[in-house]
Amino acid sequence: MLLVALVAALTGGLVVFALQTRRLRALGNVMHRYAGEDADGRLAIRYPGNTHDEVDVLGQQFNAMADKITSQIRELKQMDNVRREMVANISHDLRTPLTTMRGYLETLQLKHAELSVEEQQQYLQTALSHSQWLGRMVEELFELTRLDSCESVVFSEPFSMCELVQDVTQKFQLRAREKSINLGASLNPDAPLVYGDIAMMQRVLENLLENGLRHTPAGGSISIGVEEDSGNIVVQVKDTGCGIPAEDVPRIFERFYQQDKHRSGSNSAGLGLAIVKRILELHGSVINVSSELERGTTFSFRIPATPVVINS
Repeated sequence: MLLVALVAALTGGLVVFALQTRRLRALGNVMHRYAGEDADGRLAIRYPGNTHDEVDVLGQQFNAMADKITSQIRELKQMDNVRREMVANISHDLRTPLTTMRGYLETLQLKHAELSVEEQQQYLQTALSHSQWLGRMVEELFELTRLDSCESVVFSEPFSMCELVQDVTQKFQLRAREKSINLGASLNPDAPLVYGDIAMMQRVLENLLENGLRHTPAGGSISIGVEEDSGNIVVQVKDTGCGIPAEDVPRIFERFYQQDKHRSGSNSAGLGLAIVKRILELHGSVINVSSELERGTTFSFRIPATPVVINS
């Protein structure tokens, strides 16, 4: 009887060993196939075990690792596509004004004697405008690169959002009047202070107003509102411009994305709203947008308020 029991135990052990070895070989084969495939071929290679024992746990860990690698590869591909698109956009946006500047300056050089003083001034003014546009674009590129770098630091301090909005609005009043646009602000004098980087917040407001002035026709209006809501300061910049097509709304904060393809006369490089988005991300906030074609667009964001209250 003892011999029979030993034989049975040995046989059972061999069977279990064979089963485990077969499953380990299957897992090894999956890993070997995964290592031998390219990035696209690895997408569908996973271990199919579902017994929830030690071998299955090891297989699940391999699957988790494979999923993470796949996700990272997709992110790298997306980043590479963005980089390629950015390089193409930069090249295009630099080439156009440079070509225009060169054309006007060459005309001045070759036909100086044939042009009237008024025509010469007009050509010089056009070349100067394009050079200023190039300067703004380069500055925005540097600013966006700095905001994306690990060295970007937010110097937070308590400040009055209402006072900042008032200052920025006053700064843009002349440009608004020149374009026959009514620019106003609706402020809550009892709104508490906010805590953030005042220079960065000024940049956010300036970029949003620049965007509004660019897309609002003569006779339209732009308003900035500041209100308190549940311990936050809510800032809204609303214009009565031509609005943004629904298919463009999810992409307007992408770098170099030109929603202006639906509009004429814009000289935007497509970086202003990307800078707004990045600054608010550094402050733990998000930028929201709602828009209706031919009716206007509203941008809004929230910044946590401090307990200090401004006296009216």
